[in-house]
Amino acid sequence: MTELQRISSEIVEIFQNQITQLTEEQSESLNLRNNSVNFYMKLGDEQKALWEAKQTLQYLHEITNDG
Repeated sequence: MTELQRISSEIVEIFQNQITQLTEEQSESLNLRNNSVNFYMKLGDEQKALWEAKQTLQYLHEITNDG
């Protein structure tokens, strides 16, 4: 499993187990971050996609009070 896959799995787990609702601002921010990961993956730039995924994970920890 790559680091990007591991982080993606952790993000999915947070959504499944900790997120019950999001504010509009949180939802928009997460959507933008997800779109950025997808964009960089389509470009074949796994390092930028990984950076975006790490930022998304950090943000999720912050909004679920784990960070």
